[in-house]
Amino acid sequence: MRSYSEEQLRNWERHQKKNRLHRLTTKHPFLCVGLPFLLAVVGGSFVLLPSQETKYEVRDKHVQAAPIEELKTKKPKLTLQEEYFRMKTKGSWSAEWEPKRVKRAPEDEPVFDRQGPA
Repeated sequence: MRSYSEEQLRNWERHQKKNRLHRLTTKHPFLCVGLPFLLAVVGGSFVLLPSQETKYEVRDKHVQAAPIEELKTKKPKLTLQEEYFRMKTKGSWSAEWEPKRVKRAPEDEPVFDRQGPA
């Protein structure tokens, strides 16, 4: 029977561990691809969580609650027709202004307006 040195035995044990790991990963590819991906996603969410919290805390400091007295005052509801008449009486639309059509090139005119050969 052949005797092996300690170094050869150590090399053989390392080779067996590599072989076992290789067989395991080829049989279950989730361990090589899926598991690290999921760990990165879940770990990343836990890493980013504190920065998101500080972002919203800073935003909340800038946004202040309105005083209760301001909330109690009711603003009148406007309709489109009321706003139209209010602007007309105010003079927002002067009598000097009127819509004018821009001259188009003859080829850009709509087809139904052209006088074709009859």
